[in-house]
Amino acid sequence: MKRRVISFFLAIVILVGSLCARLLVLTTKSETAAKEVGSRTKEIAYRRGYIYDRSLTPLVNDGYENKLLITPTNESLSLLKKRNFENETLKILSDGYFVIANEPNEKFKESTESIKLVQTYKRYNNSSLLHIIGYTDNGGNGVCGIEKYFDEYLKKSSGVLVCSYSTDAAGRMLLNEPIEIRNKNYYSKEGVVLTIDKKIQLIAEQAMKKSEIITGAVIVTDIKTGEILACVSVPEYDRENLSKSVNSDNSPFMNRVLTAYPLGSVFKIVTSAAATENGIEPNKFYCSGKIEKSGTTFNCSKLQGHGYIDFDSALSKSCNPYFIDLGIKAGNRNLIETAKKLGFGKSCDLGNGFLSESGTIPSEKDLNSNAATGNFAFGQGKLTATPLQVVSLMTTIANSGFSRELKLIAGFTNADGSFTPNLESASKQILKPKTCEYLRKAMEKTTTDGTGKSAFSSLYTCCSKTSTAQSGQFNDDGSEIMYCWFAGFFPSNEPQYAVCIMCENGQSGGANCGPVFKEIAEQISILNLSKTHSANKQ
Repeated sequence: MKRRVISFFLAIVILVGSLCARLLVLTTKSETAAKEVGSRTKEIAYRRGYIYDRSLTPLVNDGYENKLLITPTNESLSLLKKRNFENETLKILSDGYFVIANEPNEKFKESTESIKLVQTYKRYNNSSLLHIIGYTDNGGNGVCGIEKYFDEYLKKSSGVLVCSYSTDAAGRMLLNEPIEIRNKNYYSKEGVVLTIDKKIQLIAEQAMKKSEIITGAVIVTDIKTGEILACVSVPEYDRENLSKSVNSDNSPFMNRVLTAYPLGSVFKIVTSAAATENGIEPNKFYCSGKIEKSGTTFNCSKLQGHGYIDFDSALSKSCNPYFIDLGIKAGNRNLIETAKKLGFGKSCDLGNGFLSESGTIPSEKDLNSNAATGNFAFGQGKLTATPLQVVSLMTTIANSGFSRELKLIAGFTNADGSFTPNLESASKQILKPKTCEYLRKAMEKTTTDGTGKSAFSSLYTCCSKTSTAQSGQFNDDGSEIMYCWFAGFFPSNEPQYAVCIMCENGQSGGANCGPVFKEIAEQISILNLSKTHSANKQ
């Protein structure tokens, strides 16, 4: 019995001793683990590839914002509490963990020992060129514009800024160890270069803001190269509040430069070209104020008629009966073929599938009567066109019949910022120089003594054509929605720039769009004079 009690007692002693030894080992390991040093790496900022204008001025990544690298100390907690930082961040710091945060509205002026300011790029600093650049979603994927159609390239050109710091086994920051900041392609200059001229883009944007155009578009091109220098669509959407823009009645996400609309009288230039190119010399015509074809009566914009009128006056005054008669003489096939040669009915690829709408032109079957052909001849019926197509027409006329595909992508930059240009677009003569000279003379008269007088200026000479196209759609008050256009080029003698303005639901091309053309052309002329003056001083 005694021996049994002693054995039991020894067993208890051994068990308790084992438990104490095990507890000592675990405690020692825990204390050792707590002292073990690890390393953590965190991303400070991500930078997507660049988008530049023609002068390599950044159109994105052109703003800056500070990131705060916060060491968990009493000093940092005190400073952040004074700035009313969110409680979640304060708790994380209180627990001993390192934090990267956005700088609050109340800016930090300089770094401290526990809060380091790191300057990072801000992707969108303004809304200029909104519809061409586009935007990205929360995952960094391009949704529209260049951001979408060059998404893979811009991702490939991206970079990150990261920082590394020492931690204990629980991930808490070790305060006596330095923070290391590393650049992983973050400062690379690689990106897409557009043909856009930022200065001309701002001129066009300001001109639209000054105007009464609520929904519309502007495009400016370089006549010799076909390069797009400015591209504006209104209204704009809000990158910071997309849901608000989604619910807008005016479709702000639509890029109206690339959208097809009823064209109207600008098409009279195509009708004139079709007739002249096929040996039909425009001559004098008597306008009584209306003309009847195949049982359909068409009215002139001047209800009492123009009387006897020649081609120059007919185009400058936009006489409908004159061009109905001329279009029927030219023939429906010649009208259609000339329109196609000049780019109507065909979409334009601005790069990597960034397409405009193609618009519509009627078929020969559609033009099965003189009334249908006459209607097409002054830009009505099934005809629709984009501002892009109209400015291309102006570019061809100004370029003595040579056509170039319009171009938005100038080339690409390498990591060091060096530029690699794209090949120039091919030039093709599609109209005779004599035809274009004939048209230019009449278009110049449109500005000096016709429907385009609202664009007249002492700073330049220009050739122009206006349109006010019926839509067959009506406002709530019963008035018909009219699509108004003003297209032209300047200077007349040595054309450099082609411009097209479109206004939805306006009064007339001259009233709504002419002043916008004038503002753009005057400001560009002043800009060029300033450049010349600066060059002469040097």
